[in-house]
Amino acid sequence: MTTYPPTDDTNRFERLFNELNDAVVEFKLVDGDPVVVQANATFVDIFGHETESLNGVSLNDLIVPSDRREEAERFDKQTAAGESNAAVVERVTADGRRQFVYRSVPIETAHAFAIYTDVTAELRREQHLDVLQRVLRHNLRNDVNVISGEAERISEVTDSDEIQAAAASIAETAQGLARLSEEAKTVHRVLGESPAIESTEITTIIDRVVAACGETFPAATFTTDCPTALLVAANANLQVLVESLVDNAVRHNTAAEPAVRVAATVVDNATAELRVTDNGPGIPATERDIITGDQEITPLHHGSGLGLWLVRWITDRYGAELRIKTPPSGGTTVCVEFDRALISA
Repeated sequence: MTTYPPTDDTNRFERLFNELNDAVVEFKLVDGDPVVVQANATFVDIFGHETESLNGVSLNDLIVPSDRREEAERFDKQTAAGESNAAVVERVTADGRRQFVYRSVPIETAHAFAIYTDVTAELRREQHLDVLQRVLRHNLRNDVNVISGEAERISEVTDSDEIQAAAASIAETAQGLARLSEEAKTVHRVLGESPAIESTEITTIIDRVVAACGETFPAATFTTDCPTALLVAANANLQVLVESLVDNAVRHNTAAEPAVRVAATVVDNATAELRVTDNGPGIPATERDIITGDQEITPLHHGSGLGLWLVRWITDRYGAELRIKTPPSGGTTVCVEFDRALISA
């Protein structure tokens, strides 16, 4: 580890300024135009200009593309008003146009720092993944429709019980793939959003979800135990969380008489708990430990579906606690403990 002798505050700042991995430039507004005072080594490396040639040069002329000048001038006006800026911008570098998270921090009147964090690779990766998953979902949906149709046709033209059973198995597997595709779509939507945490009424959501699942799975028994109304710190994705838990509890339930119980209770003044209990075969220990974070994900151990992963990701965003209990006698209870401290009386 590198050690440095004691220095005054100015030298400490200069060391930080010069050793940051982000490109940083100090500038002053001259007749509304940002003029470079100094830049750190990372700025010089990224934008390809020698340090000696930067002083007194217009920052906009140096790195702003011609088609982004109006945007840059809006930022300059905010700086002149003593305000900070934050945006994703495109700038001209030594390697061509790249994308940055741009932040400006005013020091005094018409004097500020601009910080540029290169996010080109991350944004491209997100775009590639978005295109990939859209193509995969589209192709998967089409292929599943073909498989389901062929399985139905086979079942209709054969008298063999064995072939009909095989066709039914094919159709069931195809339906599972279709559900997985829809779950992936939901995951993409939920993870792409950042809705604010707010006071959310959970009892109404539970009643609505249980009623819908009762129609989808008429052979199962559903019971609820909830107060008339219970507010928790969540958002609109709470509906997705409850749907995923109840659907998972009944869909994979192999009991002769599937039963699911959904309860919501106040634990204390700070917390409330949602519990979904079923009488199914139980979640395998390895999958349970992966979802709760007690075991690392590996190529061989990653869980078998997206439903519980979606629950985990939503609870993480809420700052809630997720617990999964599978007693030796069978069945599973999934508990989500919500923080109620964010809710005003």
